[in-house]
Amino acid sequence: MVARIFISVINIIILSVIFLIAQPQNVYAYLDPGSGSLVFQVILASLLGVLFSIKTFWKRIISFFRKRINSQRKK
Repeated sequence: MVARIFISVINIIILSVIFLIAQPQNVYAYLDPGSGSLVFQVILASLLGVLFSIKTFWKRIISFFRKRINSQRKK
C-alpha cells in the first residue's frame, strides 16, 4: 500500500516537472557567430577525445570482449 502511494506521488512530481518545463517562455537571447564556432569546437573536441581514448585503450577493449566471448563459449 505504501509503495503504491509512493509511486503515485513520484508520478505526480515527474508530470508536474515536465509540465513546468514544457511551458513556453519568451527568451531574449542573441547568438553571435562566435557562439556557433564554440559549439562546433566543443563537439569536435569531444569526438576527438573519444577517438583518442579508444585508440589508447584498444588492446584492453579487445581483450575484454575476447574474454567475455570465450567464457560464453565454454558454458
